[in-house]
Amino acid sequence: MLLLLTLASNTLLTLHLPKVRTELGREGTLVTTWSGTARLMARQHIDLSNKADWSVSEVHVKEGDQVAKGQTLVTYENPASEQEILDAQAGLTGQRLTLVDLQDEYIEAVQNDDEMQVRRSKRELERAQLAIDVQERKVSMMQSEANDRRHIIAPFDGVVTQVNAMPQLPSGSGGPDISLTNTQQGYQFEIIIPDDWARKLRTEEKMNVEIEHEGTKVPVEGIITGIRPMIGDDVGTSFQEGSEGNTSQMTSSQRVVVKVQHPNVQANDLVSVELTQSEKTDGGMLVLNQAIHQDGKNSYVLVIEERSGPLGNTFIVRKAPVQLGGTNGQETLVLQGVYMKDLIIVESTEPLTEGQRVRV
Repeated sequence: MLLLLTLASNTLLTLHLPKVRTELGREGTLVTTWSGTARLMARQHIDLSNKADWSVSEVHVKEGDQVAKGQTLVTYENPASEQEILDAQAGLTGQRLTLVDLQDEYIEAVQNDDEMQVRRSKRELERAQLAIDVQERKVSMMQSEANDRRHIIAPFDGVVTQVNAMPQLPSGSGGPDISLTNTQQGYQFEIIIPDDWARKLRTEEKMNVEIEHEGTKVPVEGIITGIRPMIGDDVGTSFQEGSEGNTSQMTSSQRVVVKVQHPNVQANDLVSVELTQSEKTDGGMLVLNQAIHQDGKNSYVLVIEERSGPLGNTFIVRKAPVQLGGTNGQETLVLQGVYMKDLIIVESTEPLTEGQRVRV
């Protein structure tokens, strides 16, 4: 009877013990990822307006238009400038008529054999010709400037990103008349990457990214053109759509510039970046994150220690300090403190203390 009661009481005690779930650590490679997003920007972008503030006569393009080098974008007019050219041309015509009169006087002096008058007429002819040459250059320059100011011409193949020019209004009334991006130079984006990831990147290295364009995700191969540390307030003011991974966005970050070239993307498209790195265990083991506990700055796991007794084996909780490596958000690399055959407690029905009996 005593034996039966002892066995029964031990069974009841075991049923009331905290229940735990255990797992063994495993060998393998710790794969960690970091992801972030940014916005695509044109590598070359220019604003165009009429330098002389002429009035807009006609706008030949609209936002989103593809334009070719040399294509007319906006036509301007300035009646006052055109009148100045007409007046200068009229003055040139008058000087040419005066030259004809001087030539007649010179011929008359020669016929009269008036040597003094001949020399005087010859000098007047030279002065008149010099004045005509000056006026011709002035008229030519005015016409050339007017032709340049009459149109805005695309300096390269590109896409019109903004149109502020409006007919009958002066150039620049609402900002630059035309904003243009150069499609031949491609696009780029800037993304802020944690320092421990960015240190492994190199300029001129390729980076595979994904660009969302008109609802479609386009895989693109980019080239890293610049890497520079974030300094001071630059960290807080930098543009970053979002990032996630095993490392938070901290002040120890670097700004990475990546160039992309693809016909099916455009400025302001969303760029997604995902970086992956692998870390071999090298004698350690991978343990689920929920098994890792913190005691101040120290880390530990709870393992099961099996003990034999007259009524059967019992399972006791033991605290094992550990040295940790990297983590990927799900698993952590444990370098020292536990062994492959240790039963590591992953979860329990109630809080546990060292030396406590549990039911596995």
